[in-house]
Amino acid sequence: MEYQLTQFHIEAARNSTDDFNLFHDKKRWNWIHNNPFDGPIALGFQLGCFIETQLQALSQHESVDATDYPFSVFELTYAGVVRPGDKLHLDAKPGKNSMLQGGRCHSNRLLLKANNKAVILGFKRRSEVNPIVVNDAIPAGIDWGLRADRSFDQGSGCFLKRKYMIVGNAKNFLTSAFAEQSEYIDEFADKVCFPQMYPMSLLSSALLERAQAIGHDLIKNPMIYASHKLSIDQKQLNQLRSNDVLNIVVSPELEIAGSDNKVSHLCVGYVKENVPLFSAQIVLLPLSSLLNK
Repeated sequence: MEYQLTQFHIEAARNSTDDFNLFHDKKRWNWIHNNPFDGPIALGFQLGCFIETQLQALSQHESVDATDYPFSVFELTYAGVVRPGDKLHLDAKPGKNSMLQGGRCHSNRLLLKANNKAVILGFKRRSEVNPIVVNDAIPAGIDWGLRADRSFDQGSGCFLKRKYMIVGNAKNFLTSAFAEQSEYIDEFADKVCFPQMYPMSLLSSALLERAQAIGHDLIKNPMIYASHKLSIDQKQLNQLRSNDVLNIVVSPELEIAGSDNKVSHLCVGYVKENVPLFSAQIVLLPLSSLLNK
């Protein structure tokens, strides 16, 4: 089945996640120096939510016990963009069982297409273990809830952005990805099940605010997503309720071996305890590097 993206879908995603990146702005996309996209484009996490909810429907036909796999993992590589008017279609292979980093996992290979051209390729996995190691880049033992919003930890250089889980925003985010919101959030049924991508989508605003805080020029030197590796604790996700506080910690830029241009950030989201709700490895590429290829 195909779904046609409109600017309305982009606006719903931007407004529900506080993503103020000009790449998605219908009036100011051309402020970006040498923008090759000729108009606004869809958000990366918006497309991730489309993948999540489409796979959720497909997984109903697979006999997999979700309790065997506490972590939901997305490994996504970006190969193109989606513009208003483009038609989306997700191809997903049947799931396969394997071992991954010391634990069992169930994996679906996926390919998201826009107008029959590849946009995102990768895997959606259910995993026994969290495959993303939270190393020394994110210091342990800090109560981030006591730190000021938009502040830097002096010892590690990590940036803190505080967000809140808002049911109305999650509904709009689902709408931006063509999902039926009542399957996740239904007041008449007293049901609140935030989609996996929603708390992780708030990473975009955290990365943008960090960039502004260090003086990065988002107009002259914009960055684009190269890849995402995302892992979320499904038990914690299922316990989230409206207005829960989400503390997002973003590491300084980390070197990527063999790459002169790409940069990586390790990001962690904490809710009620010092145990990650989600962990993420976000790889960014300067737009200028893409233009020079």
